[in-house]
Amino acid sequence: MTHRVWTIFFTWTVLFSLAPHPAAAHGTNYRILDPGAAIAVAFLYSDSRPMRYAEVLVFSPEDEEIEYQNGRTDRNGRFVFYPDAPGKWRIQADDGTGHLESVSVEIAGGEDDDARWEGVADRSEPLGHDHEHNGVPRLWGILLGISLIGNLFWGFYMLKAKKT
Repeated sequence: MTHRVWTIFFTWTVLFSLAPHPAAAHGTNYRILDPGAAIAVAFLYSDSRPMRYAEVLVFSPEDEEIEYQNGRTDRNGRFVFYPDAPGKWRIQADDGTGHLESVSVEIAGGEDDDARWEGVADRSEPLGHDHEHNGVPRLWGILLGISLIGNLFWGFYMLKAKKT
């Protein structure tokens, strides 16, 4: 009888571990923070957590291939730069784990040709990384935790039953 129980237990364990599990990733988002001479952008995941220390590249209107500036976001997902010419500037943040967000900001020439913020022109380059959580990973975690606790108690019970 005990051999049969162990066989069923290991069969279910192997089948459960081989079953496909859906994967969910974070999407990304952004918002312009300061409409002054400096452009401040906060890069966020879809659940509003900041993209901390993500690599940022800024491309000027004159050169779309070589970055005008590069750096990293701060611990709150924020990055600031000062444009020096009017036109469409592209800011791209990459956290190195597959999350990439790109935003374009249109800078209009002000009086005396100084650059002044006019607003976000568009969200450019949807990159296919915008996945929303659907609750499945958390549910799997809860079920796996309950299963682990139950299996530990069942294993101790079987060991105790075998000794007596």
